[in-house]
Amino acid sequence: MGAGSPAPQPASSRAVRGLRVDVPGTGPHHRAMTPRARRADLPRDPRIAYLQPAQTMPRAARDALHSFNVSTTGLALLGALRDAGYADTHFFDVACEHGDLLHDLNEHLLYKGVPESDVKTWLRSTAPDVVCVTSMFTCDHPVVDSLCTAVRDALPDVLLVVGGRQASLMPHWVLDNPGVDLVVQGEGEQTLPRILDAMTGRGSHTPLDAIPGVLTRGTPNANQPKAWPEATLGGAFAWDQVLFKPDGSFRYKEVILEDSPKDRFYKQRATAVRSAPLLPTRGCPLACRFCGSHFTPEMRPVGVDRLFGDIVSLYEKGVRIFYNISENFCLDLADRELVSRMADFRDEVGGDFLLTHPNSTFLPVYMKGKEPDVAFIDTLHRAGTSLVTISLETFAPRFDDKHLFKKYTVAQVERLWQHLASEGLEVHLYMMTGFPGQTPAELMADVRQIRDWIERGLVAAASWSNLLYLPGTPYFADALREGRFTEAEFRDWIWSGFNFFAVPERFNFSAVPTDTLTDVLAHLRVGDYDFTIPGA
Repeated sequence: MGAGSPAPQPASSRAVRGLRVDVPGTGPHHRAMTPRARRADLPRDPRIAYLQPAQTMPRAARDALHSFNVSTTGLALLGALRDAGYADTHFFDVACEHGDLLHDLNEHLLYKGVPESDVKTWLRSTAPDVVCVTSMFTCDHPVVDSLCTAVRDALPDVLLVVGGRQASLMPHWVLDNPGVDLVVQGEGEQTLPRILDAMTGRGSHTPLDAIPGVLTRGTPNANQPKAWPEATLGGAFAWDQVLFKPDGSFRYKEVILEDSPKDRFYKQRATAVRSAPLLPTRGCPLACRFCGSHFTPEMRPVGVDRLFGDIVSLYEKGVRIFYNISENFCLDLADRELVSRMADFRDEVGGDFLLTHPNSTFLPVYMKGKEPDVAFIDTLHRAGTSLVTISLETFAPRFDDKHLFKKYTVAQVERLWQHLASEGLEVHLYMMTGFPGQTPAELMADVRQIRDWIERGLVAAASWSNLLYLPGTPYFADALREGRFTEAEFRDWIWSGFNFFAVPERFNFSAVPTDTLTDVLAHLRVGDYDFTIPGA
């Protein structure tokens, strides 16, 4: 930990703007565990509520892109429940149900979401037998924990089940909250119906701890992340329930907190037009050291027929922007077939929708051998793409986990940029700072290369974020092994502004001083390359 690390916050708990806050030092892993007795059964037709939690944002990153994340987990799970015959389902997005509400969480963090009192009112009026909460992002763990406590306060007897990527990687964090009954590890489309079948009597009375992917406080080694069961993908997504509120209004919109240039590149017409996410393929084989995909390394297509049918249906409901959020877009041939169908459909409707890529895509999908894949790029453009975001992260060989610049020369990559521009596609690059041990010279070399491409008109912009030490990743494991922090310290420190767009001293293990790294990231995030780094 660097010399300028903030002092630990006082051990206390306080309420801030309606959200119960466990201040570091009194989080769930510090408080006494007094879990209630889990209910042993459920009504044959239980009422099930699904909650998407609030989102956190560091105060130092108010210029970050700020948009409503549509719950893809909710889409999949609610659809799977209905397919399994559990029709009495209800959805509430704490982050945006009442619009764009931003509140103080602590001196480091803001949170986006409705007040706890509103969540409790909805829960009591809905009166579910089961509440499901997703815990997807490490930075949102504090608000997820508070939400679980609020659920238990509002409904003392409800069955509370938590899943999601963060919960799957660190289930013991979730189970340390005495209000939580079960953690579902991995993709829960099959697991959650099995739990309900066992507890409602619809299926065999399988003990819960015998169902793959179900964890309780009694599960041995629940604190050791491991590969989890993979769901057989399929079934209908609950688009009608997640995208639309019960009154028929559209639930999501895109917003920006500050006047950030990122809005120009990401959102296009999104403030005026309905949008929906597309997740064509799950899993990622690249296994970068900063990414949690080590636990889901196999790519699994969701299904071209299913997704294309959804696209047509959503278009008929007024959706005009489709956001690709796949981790491995078009590494699988099924994705390319989907793009081809979208291109033909877009021709049929007169070019009346966009397919855009705010999440980074993989450079080789645009290449055929060592040259641009002209046919694929043309199809992508016909499918409504006017901008692609391509992940490079860094040019430094020791941090380039994708080995891109062992595979391609800079000249070959520049020919790709030129061809994309000739097709009318803007190129937006995704870069990272703050690698462990990264020197000022290495960081400045990345900056100079991107500045050169922007000045020559080869790329439109680059988005820069700071490396995160995410549980379950090799970088996180290395940090624990080398004593950079303990897991308990990490759990407390995420209250200090843990986010892609913040540079907390506690998580800066590069060779660039934190003040310098923060200043560099601030310049880069507004597209300002006119600076130097001391010592570079």
